Amino acid sequence: MRPHRMSCLTCVFLGVSALIVAPPVLPERAWAGTATLSEDCFAELEARDGRDIACVFPMRLTDAERADLKRVTREYLHDLTCRLEVRIERKAIDEAMAASDLIFQSPEQPVTCSVTTPKSTFDVTATFAPRVVFKGDKAVDASPGLANVKGVSRVLSWPVVFYVNRGSDIRVSMLQIVNAYREFARKKKQAGSDP
Repeated sequence: MRPHRMSCLTCVFLGVSALIVAPPVLPERAWAGTATLSEDCFAELEARDGRDIACVFPMRLTDAERADLKRVTREYLHDLTCRLEVRIERKAIDEAMAASDLIFQSPEQPVTCSVTTPKSTFDVTATFAPRVVFKGDKAVDASPGLANVKGVSRVLSWPVVFYVNRGSDIRVSMLQIVNAYREFARKKKQAGSDP
């Protein structure tokens, strides 16, 4: 399987959460260990059973994203690979597919990353809480909502958080994927099978 892009990560996360109606915030890690999480978020999104979409999404940077990360951190951070745990209520996704004007704010979803510097590799934890604004039945603004970074100093985390949350490539990719998924889900529903 092709390595996942960081921008795709946040986008797919948004697609997985169907992004549109804020589900209730779960207590941190309250669901961890209650069941094995699927390793295929796309399959979870398409499945129609279970109360929640619950999966693990692996993420890797593309060469271009890796170069941007090095530039933004002045060559201190060289690479990162992450594992995002997603749990969103299916009901929220179904409601999201019908909405035309709203602001979706996801609850925080935990992510663990392995960060590579020129001298070492270490683990960092954080959360993603994507926010998407819909107007006129289309996603028009999006942010991954990276926050709560632990395991690295703020001097290092701040530029990465800024890059991920404000980077135009990531935001544009999120919008493209969210809008494409909404269109796909609606066409599938019109064809007679639920998204």
